[in-house]
Amino acid sequence: MSGMHSPRLRPLSAAVLMAVSAAAHAQQEAGPPASARHATVEQVMPETTVSGTGIGVSRAAYPGSVTVLDRDNLSISTGVIDALSQVPGFSAGGGSGREIGQHFNIRGFGYQSEERVIVKQDGIRRSASLFSNHISSFRMDGDLLKRVEVVKGSSSVAHGSGAIGGVVSSTTADANDFLAPGAENGISTKLRYDHNNHREGYVALASAPTGSAFDVLAYVKKTHDGDIKLARVVGTPPNQFQHTDNDENGSNYFFKAGWNLAPRQRLSLSYFDMGERVETAWQTLWHAQTPSTGPISGKLRQRDWSLRYTASPAGLPWLNLEASLYTAEASYQRGYDYVSGGKRNTMDYLNQDKRTGVDIQNRFAFSALGAKHRLVLGLSYERRHEDARMVSNGELSDFGSMPNTYQDSGLFVQEEMSLLDDKLVLHMGGRYDSFRRKVKNKNNDYSDSNFSPRLGASYAVGGGLILLGNVSRTYRAPTPHETSSSGALNPFYWFLPNPDLKPEHSKERELGASLSRNALFAEKDRLFAKAMYFNGKISQMIGLTALPEMGTPPKSESYARYTNADLVKRRGYEIELEYRQPLWQLDASYEHLKQVNQTTGKNYPNAFADKLRLGVGYWLTPEASIGLGVSHWRKPDQNPATYVSGKKTEYYVRDSYTIADLNLRWQPAASPWKALGRQVEVVAGVRNLFNRPYLNAMKPENTAQVGKARNIYVSMSNRF
Repeated sequence: MSGMHSPRLRPLSAAVLMAVSAAAHAQQEAGPPASARHATVEQVMPETTVSGTGIGVSRAAYPGSVTVLDRDNLSISTGVIDALSQVPGFSAGGGSGREIGQHFNIRGFGYQSEERVIVKQDGIRRSASLFSNHISSFRMDGDLLKRVEVVKGSSSVAHGSGAIGGVVSSTTADANDFLAPGAENGISTKLRYDHNNHREGYVALASAPTGSAFDVLAYVKKTHDGDIKLARVVGTPPNQFQHTDNDENGSNYFFKAGWNLAPRQRLSLSYFDMGERVETAWQTLWHAQTPSTGPISGKLRQRDWSLRYTASPAGLPWLNLEASLYTAEASYQRGYDYVSGGKRNTMDYLNQDKRTGVDIQNRFAFSALGAKHRLVLGLSYERRHEDARMVSNGELSDFGSMPNTYQDSGLFVQEEMSLLDDKLVLHMGGRYDSFRRKVKNKNNDYSDSNFSPRLGASYAVGGGLILLGNVSRTYRAPTPHETSSSGALNPFYWFLPNPDLKPEHSKERELGASLSRNALFAEKDRLFAKAMYFNGKISQMIGLTALPEMGTPPKSESYARYTNADLVKRRGYEIELEYRQPLWQLDASYEHLKQVNQTTGKNYPNAFADKLRLGVGYWLTPEASIGLGVSHWRKPDQNPATYVSGKKTEYYVRDSYTIADLNLRWQPAASPWKALGRQVEVVAGVRNLFNRPYLNAMKPENTAQVGKARNIYVSMSNRF
């Protein structure tokens, strides 16, 4: 239904707006009530995924688990990870509430195993923690994104090394995304206030004149996060507290210019600059309080340059080209300066990640041998430099320093073949990767190659029912830290290099079905449901192995080396249900994950709680809606259930938790006051309505990471 226009009204529900929502598609199918025909007319696109196969595939027909979030889904949240926390298969929480420190994982992998999850913005990879172990940040701006796709499970064909847990791929907005309907030039603004100490606001200038070859977008945003109130008092007397020490001040700048070179040919240039100055704890996820000597001062930075060219000239059906060239630099610099016992103590610690890459893809369609075909051919190359530098009391230290270089190149093909009057669709693909890891001033370079195949199928049985199946393989190449770490890099281990490491390999099978029905119980209702079961294993898992048989090293407690030691088995399922009526809607999802280390028999890396989500949205008027979203985590199956600390037995989480969110949205068809602009939207609500704690299943019960307290928020956006 691409290119069709339909009036739609946007309902509000935490599960609806932040989870897998087909609101746009649903309103296109069912339409709003007759009284809402004056509502804003918008471009409504079908819900498709491109990141899953490299070819646009509808969510119902994609033979795997995927979620697509649009601008409505993202606008309700303070950050991208916060929005993704409602996606089935994506787990968040477990930090101290700071924007700079947010725990996440996809199907069991994420923070501290981030090389097993791929995070991208406009095709540029992100290192969430910059390998400092002290932060976790996607360094994205939800107000600036057009869409985010989350592909869960093993998926390497379009992405290369690392997609064992999954892929998060985001795309930035264009000038038209910030213009009021019918406007060619305009200013867009937004202000948001959260009573649990968050403020933000942006101004965007956009120009896209009809008939002009050029369009431009300039965007500036400021954010502030102060001390964060937790859902309950934590700690033990006399060291009890209910606030996380925090001071984060962010500045985001974005510029994008597009040039329509010729009909169906476009060149665009974009610059993204996100910076954040912080006064916080040393470990922003786990340490709620700052040191007694004073907070850690830090600066987080992400800068991207991206040049993109697309061409699909008329009369050349074999040419549908997308090519991009990019360079990116990320860094986190932090330290302290204090006097203790008459002695001045200073420290400056910097982690850097620099990338340059190119990505080229060509898609085309043809018919042959009685079947319809869609084919994508692609190649990519990325060169990455990483290093750390520590200056302690004026002296340069080797701690954490390992100047290294990654070189990754890949070539892939993905075909979609439609048979039996499009009832049967086969997805066949494969990717060949070559990679090299080099550490400066060392001769133990590491290089290897890998081939990752994928085969999927969907079969339309009839009545809106589609059967789905998928088999895929992926891999993760060892990092320079794993192959080449050497010496006393921490007090616990004296690292020994291992240039003989092998890549990790993941093989996964997915089976399921989707159901789409219109006019099931009423004339304008719509039902969508999808259930996927997955089962696979990750072999040659890389982990740090202690070597007590080698004796005691000079400085650390034990020798250790990264080895291919473990086999991990993973299975689970994800179920989604959406029902739409003209005046109300219901969304639900349920997810289950079990991941076990076959060597130890224990959960890997820890526990995972089954999660149920329910969301209900109702239109109070054609211009206003209310929604209630409820997330319930079941009691996890802990293995192990306890650990010993200081001769005391402590328990991991053994309770269930429920969090409710209330949301309101008002979008008048015409602005009631001209001073407010041509298009106004007000969003308000309460996060954690009943002020309940939430403990991530991976945490012990005595953790201070109990989730944020009740938060009342309101935001207002205008387009002039």
